[in-house]
Amino acid sequence: MRHALVLLAASTLLQFASFAAETPDGTAVAKKVTPEERRRRFEALKKELEAFRPAQDAERDEVLVYLQQVINASTKFAKENPKTPEGFEAASSGAMQLAARAHPKSSELAQIALDAAPSGGVDVRQVAICWLLVASGSMVKGDFAGARVMVEKIKTTAPDLYALAVKQIDEQEAKEKK
Repeated sequence: MRHALVLLAASTLLQFASFAAETPDGTAVAKKVTPEERRRRFEALKKELEAFRPAQDAERDEVLVYLQQVINASTKFAKENPKTPEGFEAASSGAMQLAARAHPKSSELAQIALDAAPSGGVDVRQVAICWLLVASGSMVKGDFAGARVMVEKIKTTAPDLYALAVKQIDEQEAKEKK
């Protein structure tokens, strides 16, 4: 566990040093990078997260450290690379990893992915899944109207997912009313 925390801290410091610059007043700002450099950094991020991925039989603490690293790295990359396919991919793949483990922050990371999504050049099905994750977060909070608004965003791009989501919202809302 201690080894994982040291790696996490070192990795975070390296990312900060390589992705940020300082203004004269000392505040950090993202550097402008070329598309090729952004793609290279995204590939490096994926390899780094893969190296942190815990084994199937890992202890809960190791998994939590890994998931926190996914949240931190994905959020940071997406916010430093808004409106780019790589920024979207970093946050959306992180959100899906969180969702696979029923992590409560999966909908927040999915929202970051949607905020980072460019107007084109990304998988529309992946965008639809992010909308579903955000809708799921609304449902958990009991906001079924909000969930319906989110799901409406995928009505034309992923009609099969839309139909399943509406059915699930209806069923969950009926359970809540009982």
